[in-house]
Amino acid sequence: MQYFIDSQDGSLQAAQNCNDKEAFFTVMSTAEFHECKEQLPYYKELLHCLGSIRYCKAEVFKNCIIGTLRLPQKSEQRSPQLSFSFYLTGQSLLFVEDVGDLKLWVDKRISMFQELNSPAHLLLQFMEQMIEDDVLYLSHIESETEKMEENIGSGGSADFFPLLTKHRQKLSELNAYYEQLTDIGELFQSRACSLFADDTGDWEKFTHRAERLQNHVQLLRENMLQLRELYQSKQDARQNKIMGILTIVTTFFLPLTLLTGWYGMNFAYMPELKWRYGYLSVIIVSLVIAIGEIIYFKKKKFF
Repeated sequence: MQYFIDSQDGSLQAAQNCNDKEAFFTVMSTAEFHECKEQLPYYKELLHCLGSIRYCKAEVFKNCIIGTLRLPQKSEQRSPQLSFSFYLTGQSLLFVEDVGDLKLWVDKRISMFQELNSPAHLLLQFMEQMIEDDVLYLSHIESETEKMEENIGSGGSADFFPLLTKHRQKLSELNAYYEQLTDIGELFQSRACSLFADDTGDWEKFTHRAERLQNHVQLLRENMLQLRELYQSKQDARQNKIMGILTIVTTFFLPLTLLTGWYGMNFAYMPELKWRYGYLSVIIVSLVIAIGEIIYFKKKKFF
């Protein structure tokens, strides 16, 4: 799919309205790229990038900038929302992707690309759209964290650790994502890219925005770590309380167990065995011991 720049307002327009003008921006598949690859210098580097798109990056060559962009899902899913390579020159921008989601994504947001003056500016606006609603998603994760913290106070839930693990994995992915976007933004501010991007101020703003998002993610990751430690301390306190109860119960029955074992030996000359009030006296002694222990435990505030 090809697009061009409207000369009146600098907006991006689809190819069917371009009247055979030279394409300013193109989205194509790998097969389509193979058909025209000989026209592009350093096409082998782009094909190498297409083999495995795992992160966002950009490399500067003599007449072009080649890189990859990987947009993560704004959900718990690990598969990317978009994953493609780009080829930027001073006159055009090329995206290469096979799934077809990129064309739909561009067509849905085509009205957002306004006042374009260069292919690098279009790439900048595209990357700004990639992080447009990320603050809302991070706020959603933050609210989920607050709910998890409230649940800890009420004993926690069975899915606490699975949910915590999902959020930590997503935050780890987003942290690396924003760091990579920051690196790309700093690259376009450097002198090496002056031939392709003259709007370094806009790239600087984008870089600062990506850094703020990364700082937000790092804060959420710290909150997740503190949340795990809080949950673990609550579990430890609960286990200690249970062990304390078991210790009290064991201590309570220890004298009675000794008394039972002592009189369970059944020696022939034990005087209490044939005493008329022997059984009653053992009951009274046991009650006295039990009441004495209860008073002692209460005084020491064991329960």
